[in-house]
Amino acid sequence: MNKQDIERIIAFRQELHRFPELSGAEQQTAERIVCMLRAIGVDEIYQNIGGHGVVGVIHGLTAGASVGLRADMDALPIAETNVTGHASEHQGVMHACGHDGHAAMLIGAAMSLLKNRPASGRVVLIFQPAEELGTGAPAMLEDGLLARFPVDAMFGLHNWPGVEAGRFVIHGRPHMASSDDFEIEFHAEGGHGAMPHLSSDPVLASGLFVTALQQIVSRNINPEDIAVVSVGSLQSGFASNVIPTSASLKGTARSFRPEVRQDIEKRIHDIAQGVALATGCTQTIDYRRSTPPVANDPDLTVLSRSVVEELWGAEGLVEHPISMGADDMGAFLEEVPGVYAWIGNGAGCHAPQLHQPDYDFNDSILEKGSRFLSHVARRFLDNNQ
Repeated sequence: MNKQDIERIIAFRQELHRFPELSGAEQQTAERIVCMLRAIGVDEIYQNIGGHGVVGVIHGLTAGASVGLRADMDALPIAETNVTGHASEHQGVMHACGHDGHAAMLIGAAMSLLKNRPASGRVVLIFQPAEELGTGAPAMLEDGLLARFPVDAMFGLHNWPGVEAGRFVIHGRPHMASSDDFEIEFHAEGGHGAMPHLSSDPVLASGLFVTALQQIVSRNINPEDIAVVSVGSLQSGFASNVIPTSASLKGTARSFRPEVRQDIEKRIHDIAQGVALATGCTQTIDYRRSTPPVANDPDLTVLSRSVVEELWGAEGLVEHPISMGADDMGAFLEEVPGVYAWIGNGAGCHAPQLHQPDYDFNDSILEKGSRFLSHVARRFLDNNQ
């Protein structure tokens, strides 16, 4: 990419950052992406796939295999604290996870592929909405994404704070967890706080439930596996001397293996039922499976690493621990083989972290991310003529 191209994708990234939109509301973001795809000359452009999803198609010089490149584009309900010329102009909404940068890197990759088209095959550019809710990838799949635009492999990039800017992490094992959400409500007749023996107590039930949850990972899951169960919300009552009629909890469960995921779900149901029985309450539970684990294909992991080494040498690759964070790229990788790589957004104690009000995407890594995506797509197509 030349200097003008780099300046162009930086400006585009900062434009997306100034006008962020929440999951499911990415209408103007999608329009901006479509306008850019038209401006750079993408062969085919499609809109409103699985919501505000956008797909672009770049044809090679001859027919051949098909490869997908995916980027997300939604923002988060966080008020930005950065004072920059491109800070969010939408109050209470910001790109705190770098999806603006992911979309810009995919635009940069498209620019490179159009300037030097693959010898054969085609590249499908996938701009996905609603990643933060975990619903965007499933919605695009349900809307016929892979039936309309079949691909033989799919690649994507996520920026990663804590990793030196521009270095790549490409895991050879599942590296982002499945994510399930649960909501539980304990019900009772309520009563006076001075006479608890006359009623059952949903607050007590909630406390026992939260405590009992901790035994799932420590006592029910094989120590060789990795799992997390956390409660993030507990709401009940308004007065110190009133036993309320209900208490509600919300939590998340994370794991990497299907069997572990299933076991955790069963144990949460069992514990809720057991606590309700022990405390004389009733309970209702809503357990929702969200994103599957993100697991790279072994052969495509080798291919992706070789692309990084070819472009930037062995030092371009670094090791980094896996994450209990989730990403619905996993839904795509359940359908087609692929790789979801991480690119360092900057290391050090002052590097802004994801989902924080002082986060900003590091524009200095846009060129590297774009080059990786375009080269890995070209390498895959060359290998599968």
